[in-house]
This record gives sequence, structure tokens and C-alpha cells, in this order.
Amino acid sequence: MKKVILIVAVLFFAIGLKAQTRFGFGQIDYDNWNVNDPNAHLLLLVWPQNNDTLDFEVGADIFVLDGTAKAGIDFNMSTSKWTFPIGTNIFDSSNRKKIAYNFVPNTTFWGKKDFTIKLGNLQGVTSADLLNGQDLLRVIIDYDGTGIGLPKLSVHDYRLYPIPASTMLYIGGVNPTAYKIYDLSGRLAQEGGILQSSIDVSNLGNGLYVLYAQTDKGMIVQKFLKD
Repeated sequence: MKKVILIVAVLFFAIGLKAQTRFGFGQIDYDNWNVNDPNAHLLLLVWPQNNDTLDFEVGADIFVLDGTAKAGIDFNMSTSKWTFPIGTNIFDSSNRKKIAYNFVPNTTFWGKKDFTIKLGNLQGVTSADLLNGQDLLRVIIDYDGTGIGLPKLSVHDYRLYPIPASTMLYIGGVNPTAYKIYDLSGRLAQEGGILQSSIDVSNLGNGLYVLYAQTDKGMIVQKFLKD
């Protein structure tokens, strides 16, 4: 009987040693958002030891490391510090902090950009206490030119003709619904809805343009010549 009690006591002691406060990102490895999502944010979490009320401050400096996306240009999130105060607990969700990315819409860029968030100068915890053992989080921004989240189509998925175009530009193989046409300086030259898969380009001056067209299968992004 004494051996059983001793074993149980040792187990509880071992569990107590492993129990610790955890802190870090709500996501593992990366976070992915559309550029026009107003709810885009970094989620920080703290899990007090044994899910009790936090009795010491826990936090870190949040560094913004530019990648293909640049702070102040593609998003507005500066280096800052966040600390979870004493009294934080999981039951009223005070253990969660959302920090907005504040993405800047870009109607002329297509594709993805990214930057990295780093946690440093940890307070109340050590690197061993970081959730999933990570102090870096890659943030990926999806740009689609319109904010509707459509994938970009391959040139093999549709047909754009005739090129060069003089009066009408036709789209085959997909069902287009709306379009925007930009000149090479990025100026919006023309936009509107699409009927019968055709666009009247007769009012455009001669030159090279970029067509952005929404379709049932994705977004067309292609240069064409108006002659």
C-alpha cells in the first residue's frame, strides 16, 4: 500500500514539474489572409499553468520582419510589446489577444506577399515555454486585384482574342462577369460588366494594356494590345 501511495505521489510530482505556462502564436508556422479581410490579425495566446489564473505577467516584444511585404506599405503593424497581465485566465478569453495587420489593398498587384513576425525579449517565460516551440510566424497575404479571393487562371484555361484588338475583345472557354483594364502605368483605363463574353475596347487609345477579368473559374490577368 505504501508503494502504491509513493508511486502516485511521484506521478503527481512529475506532472507538476511538467505543468508550465505556455505563450505564443495561435497559428503554427504560417498565417494566411486575403488582403481585403478586415479581420486579419495576429493571435497571441497564453495558457496559465494548470489553466489557473495567471499570477505573473507574460509577454514579449513583437518584431515585424519585412519579406516581400513591407511594413507601412503593404500592411501597418509596427514593432510593439504585448504583455498578458496578472489575473489573465482562459475562462473569460482574456488569454487571447488579437493584433490587427491592417493590410493595405492593392488593386494592381496580383499574387502573394509575405512578412514575418518574431517574438523576442520574452517576459515571464523562456523559449522552452513557447507554444509549438516557435518564435517566428510567417504571414502570407493573398492579393487578387479585386479582393474576391479568386485564383488566377492559366493562359491555357481560356482564350483571349483577337490580339491585337481594335473594337471588341472576346473571352472564350470561361464565363466572364466583370473586368478592369489598366494601362502600363497602373492607371485604370476602363471597367464594367461583361455581356456575351465580349468587351468593347474601341474607346481605348492604341497601346498595351492589362486585363483583369472575373470569371466562373477564376481571375484572368493578361496583357493585350489595342490597335
